Amino acid sequence: MQTYSVEILNPKAYKLLKNLADLELISFKEEKPSKKELTDFQKKLLEGPTWTEEEYQTYLKNRDEINKIGEK
Repeated sequence: MQTYSVEILNPKAYKLLKNLADLELISFKEEKPSKKELTDFQKKLLEGPTWTEEEYQTYLKNRDEINKIGEK
């Protein structure tokens, strides 16, 4: 058996992982950091699977803006 750590970048990926677990192809254990240590942005990312379409589009826009800053 191999173990991996996965960072969910798109909320849709959580559903895919959940479906694989339901088929007993994988198992996963969700590790949640302490809420006290998280920034507002990190908290929002952890809520990803429950995002509305509008919230997801806002996330994509913010991510693109952050990436543009990093490219300078």
